[in-house]
Amino acid sequence: MNIEELRRQFIMDGDALKTRLEPLVTKALRHCRIDKTGNVLITNVQLSSKDQVLMVLAARRIASELDPSIPAEVTIAEISKCTALPTNQVRARGTDAIKGKWAEAPKPGTYRAIPHRIETFLDGLEDS
Repeated sequence: MNIEELRRQFIMDGDALKTRLEPLVTKALRHCRIDKTGNVLITNVQLSSKDQVLMVLAARRIASELDPSIPAEVTIAEISKCTALPTNQVRARGTDAIKGKWAEAPKPGTYRAIPHRIETFLDGLEDS
């Protein structure tokens, strides 16, 4: 095999998250839905508060890849609205997500899921 053929097989064109969208959406559908405005409806009532926050972040990141009008970033107020968790608890779980390398904070009070961690998170929900 020549070097150019190896390069084509190994180096992807485009974003790695986009290449994994179908299985990610299938896994996420077991736990939530999202409307056209970006509001996430958690359908799995068994999720812990931490997992609810991570689910909102993951769902918004996936949705932003499917529909560019839906932002990947989620505010504390939006997460609170989607989960019915108080804002202080959302902030604490968001801080935990950043420390655990599940999310980043592009600006204060706003979180965004780290793309390569989404599948690991969703797989962990399936295992529990």
